[in-house]
Amino acid sequence: MSAPRNPAGPPGPAPSTSPSTVTALPPGRPTGQGAPLPPAPSAPEPRWTRAQMLAFRLLFVIGGGILLLSLYGNAGLAVLWKSTGIWWLLAQIGSYISRGEGVDIVLSAGGDSLWQWCMHLGWIVVGLVIVAVWTALDRDRPNYRSLLGLLAVLARYVLAVSMLFYGIAKVLPTQMGFMSMPAHQLQLTGDTSMFATLWGFMGASIPYMVVTGLIEMTAGVLLLWRRTAVLGSLVAIVAMAQVFLLNLFYDVPVKIVSGELLLVAIALTAPYVPNLLRAALNRPTATPVVPMPVAGAGRSWARITGQVVKFGIVAVMMAVLAASGVLMTYIMHTPRSDLDGVWSATSFTIDGAPAGVVQRDPAPWSNVAITLRGSDTNATIKQFSTG
Repeated sequence: MSAPRNPAGPPGPAPSTSPSTVTALPPGRPTGQGAPLPPAPSAPEPRWTRAQMLAFRLLFVIGGGILLLSLYGNAGLAVLWKSTGIWWLLAQIGSYISRGEGVDIVLSAGGDSLWQWCMHLGWIVVGLVIVAVWTALDRDRPNYRSLLGLLAVLARYVLAVSMLFYGIAKVLPTQMGFMSMPAHQLQLTGDTSMFATLWGFMGASIPYMVVTGLIEMTAGVLLLWRRTAVLGSLVAIVAMAQVFLLNLFYDVPVKIVSGELLLVAIALTAPYVPNLLRAALNRPTATPVVPMPVAGAGRSWARITGQVVKFGIVAVMMAVLAASGVLMTYIMHTPRSDLDGVWSATSFTIDGAPAGVVQRDPAPWSNVAITLRGSDTNATIKQFSTG
């Protein structure tokens, strides 16, 4: 006798006796009853130790102040700091603490002036007071990660601008190129300062000078983007280490700025050192370093404004530097008189009487260097053209 047929259709699978499985929906997705699930709780902010908080306040106040006063001043804000009297006030504080008297502020093409050392000391003293007040008033914040991210961005941008600034001065060979003018051709080696010796051998090889400039400009371009900033910092370390050592041992008066730029490049690379060492030693790589949040960057308008300002400033700066570099190159290689050049005497007369080269009282000039470049009517160009 056959089994009875199921009038409702073919037989289905037997009902499961195991516990039913519930699939969790993403936060915000409706459930079967239409009610959204509550959002997942966010991870708590990591809490820094007191020592970490104090170290950051010192870094942010003193280090950030030096970024603005020294490096950003060197990159274009010097007029602002001098006209507002901020440099003067800080220099007087540092000078009276270290010397017991004031100091004059004199801007020069170089650096390492007495007032600059005093200004740094003055800011360190003021910064310590600010840190003490900050520590007394702010006791509840768990960390300063967003401010640290902001400080890193400011450091990265000023390093990028500085590398582009010094790089283009070598690519368009104007920084040391004036050493090829006649005024610098007859100086005896024993009478040449170490500074002039360095500038002379750098300026004697245009290809070498251009290559060093290209390396610096490459670092500057890479530093403009966060994704390539680590590579840019590494290139900047190599370039600025050479510059700082040359400035230090050849007594070039730009030791403060070059040393600070080298420290900035090292500081920007520091968080990535463990991963870089793993890669260098062919070890398994760790997880990528998560960038710090940047204070104020959470708003879209702030990010867009920052990008526009960043690339706008860089574009204007590069255009101005390129134009001035082309002008200076033209001036340095364009004599405005047939008298320009290095001349060697073939005969000598003193007061109408023949004289020999060995005569010493008075001694004749056997070689004369005359530099007449640029314009004799434009005072600025004339000053540049005469070295």
